[in-house]
Amino acid sequence: MENENNNVILVAYDFTSIGDIAIENAIQMAKVLSYKINLLHVINKTTKSDLKKSNQPLESISEKLKVLTEKIKSEHNIDADYTARDGSIFTTIADESKRIGANFLVFGTHGKRGIQFLLGSFAVKLIKSCPVPVFVVQKPANQSTFKDIIFPLDLQPGSKQKVKWAIALHKQFNCRFHIFADSYPDEYIQNRLRADLKQIKKILEKHNIEYTENHSGSKNKFAMQIISFAHKTNADMIMISTDPDKITWSLWGSMDERIIYNNKKIPVLCINAQDLRVIIGGL
Repeated sequence: MENENNNVILVAYDFTSIGDIAIENAIQMAKVLSYKINLLHVINKTTKSDLKKSNQPLESISEKLKVLTEKIKSEHNIDADYTARDGSIFTTIADESKRIGANFLVFGTHGKRGIQFLLGSFAVKLIKSCPVPVFVVQKPANQSTFKDIIFPLDLQPGSKQKVKWAIALHKQFNCRFHIFADSYPDEYIQNRLRADLKQIKKILEKHNIEYTENHSGSKNKFAMQIISFAHKTNADMIMISTDPDKITWSLWGSMDERIIYNNKKIPVLCINAQDLRVIIGGL
């Protein structure tokens, strides 16, 4: 049995600029929700090698994390804690989220460009390993209130099921959803999507959740249209459903990857259908 949620935002942190961005997003989310923040640094071969090069003891990791948490407490009046654990980011982060009963992982990425084009699979691997949803960020949160969320809708497995997450997020953030429905050339398939859309709208209305209905302008490049629409509406995040058994990294990029690594740097909430909790971190 998994732990109950404890109103904790887990931040996977590696002392980089993108890790700092993950912390900034976690702080803003913690302010909105009145949650606690827990910083996690996974000590692996890279960590030990860097410490050896800089002639620093292993204990310096915990000392640095302590300074960061004290700064969060004093500057933002947010309860914060930290953990340093040996292991792999692909297993230790997921294990720690279960152990502390985290609600959310914020995890930062530089996007899929340059050397990150080759190393970008780390983000996808981490999402795949987590038993809970993952919030992927590329830029500071600024004063985001997490109010406007894009809800892409197509006929992929899990797309319609995101509505249960929408209900949970609305309870936490009092947010509104902007449904963005795909278009299909086949009328039979399009009618199936219309039926799903009708059902989702009915559920949202039942729970008094504000939403807008929007449709893609063409029948291809759905991922790019989602990103463009999210940018145009100044959305706080895009919510996608990821299947841990199917999400993969590819040279040209799957639809999930194109959204996760979007060049507009719009945050993406990756929902794992196996659990109703969320995690936040920085790599």
